[in-house]
Amino acid sequence: MAKVRLSIEVTKGLAALLDSLAAKEDTTKTEIVRRALSVMKAYKDQVAAGRTHLGFTADPTKLDAELVGILSASDGGTDRVEDDSRPK
Repeated sequence: MAKVRLSIEVTKGLAALLDSLAAKEDTTKTEIVRRALSVMKAYKDQVAAGRTHLGFTADPTKLDAELVGILSASDGGTDRVEDDSRPK
């Protein structure tokens, strides 16, 4: 597959996060960005299929935490993780 070199501009905080994640995963910053883009693509694919929530769970019958506003430009950039304490 042909590759394209990109140059991106990020805040110092995001650059530090990228460095930290790459070090913890023993990989490159490029690989961290690839993985992040893969997650975003998977999310968009699931939204297209009608599944609009991305979350974490230890118990498949209960959503423990939900990512809100991270992967969608339409929600004002309010990136956060919310605990899901709503009754099911």
